[in-house]
Amino acid sequence: MVAFNTLGGIIGVMLCGFLLIPLLGLVRTLGLLAIVAAGIGYCAVRKGHHVKKGRRQAVIAIGLLSIVVAVFTPVSKLANLLPGARNGTLAFYEEGRGGTVAVVTQGKGQKMFQRLYIQGVSNTGDAMPSLRYMRIQALLPLLIHNGEPRSALVIGFGTGITAGALTRYPGLEHRVVAELLPSVVKAAPLFKGNFNAAADPAVDVRLRDGRQELLRSAQLYDLITLEPPPPSAAGVVNLYSRDFYQLAASRLEKKGLVAQWLPLPTQNIDDSRSLVRSFLDVFPYATLWTSEFHEMLLVGSMEPIELDVGKISQRFQQDTVRSTLQDVGIGSAAALLATWVTDRAGLERFAADALPVTDDQPRIEYAPWVRAKEISRVLPALLDLRQPPPLLNADAGFIERMNVHQQRLMQFYRASLHAYDGDRDAWARDIREVMRGDGGNPYYRWFVGD
Repeated sequence: MVAFNTLGGIIGVMLCGFLLIPLLGLVRTLGLLAIVAAGIGYCAVRKGHHVKKGRRQAVIAIGLLSIVVAVFTPVSKLANLLPGARNGTLAFYEEGRGGTVAVVTQGKGQKMFQRLYIQGVSNTGDAMPSLRYMRIQALLPLLIHNGEPRSALVIGFGTGITAGALTRYPGLEHRVVAELLPSVVKAAPLFKGNFNAAADPAVDVRLRDGRQELLRSAQLYDLITLEPPPPSAAGVVNLYSRDFYQLAASRLEKKGLVAQWLPLPTQNIDDSRSLVRSFLDVFPYATLWTSEFHEMLLVGSMEPIELDVGKISQRFQQDTVRSTLQDVGIGSAAALLATWVTDRAGLERFAADALPVTDDQPRIEYAPWVRAKEISRVLPALLDLRQPPPLLNADAGFIERMNVHQQRLMQFYRASLHAYDGDRDAWARDIREVMRGDGGNPYYRWFVGD
């Protein structure tokens, strides 16, 4: 009997995941299962001995109710229950073998944006903060690369903003994106700021798991940049593990870089230390950059990373690169290098004796998705590591401009932390100073309105 139950469980999972859900969707599949369960219940009471007539009638009534609910429940019912959908508009919804994908329109006027939900959980969107960190995710590593980058791989298509930013760097000859869910790519045209990456013939979108892409292909890259869901999401932590970084390092060209997104609100400080430790265990040369208030960026290499201001400035001045970064508040090479936080020495102090995340010891998987106010602990701890970047070929004027940008950015972060703590007066005081110094910056303006 146990064997039959086990076999039934295996067959049921296969039927639902690979047949029923792709064909009928979640709502209709649940309705069908409810009807089947009601039918089994009816057969049981019909064939059973000493079953009272009232119970048989109750089972019949429940069966009929199941049919009515299954037929008349809208197929988008589950999508409309998403937290964002309650105050927004459902713009896209699709269910597939790999998961459910939804896009919800939120906000009003200048603050209107699209948010991507995968498996019912918010992943990212195209609001200004997301535009900023995702463009930096692609372009910063290319600008600081010590060689001449020709190829790049993005793991995780998401909104397509990171992939789209790659199309703005003229020197790239090969742009590859690994994405597990076809529905994510299908929803891409709804997001602004991705330069229509999903339809761009210069972007090779491969529908497969990012790790499998690296395992199956021996192709080497000058840049591998990662933007998967946060590491606490089920099944994602193996893109943040030491084992994965070892695999990624083996797919780098000489002087190649790996850029890992480090979201701050989704980990406590111990989890963040473990994530950094995993990165440091593989890459002897590692740096940390602040790409947005809520996000940071780890950039690692097997070879030294030199910040040649002359080369970086020249690359930044390419029209498509400059305009793409100016739109998100990075108006110059000095402003870009102002996002530097620390090198390996600082990261070692932060990680300390934390244990790494590995495939066989994922540690932080299934942790709470968003941890209230953790950013108020993690962000200051990381910013305390700040030190001057080791610049090459930088004159006094450039360093002065970079320092001004950094001081203003740090003041904006202080203002944002005050807002998290509910101190409106401190927020208003600091943000006024920020706007007085750089009132035209589109990133800062997004937070205070026009």
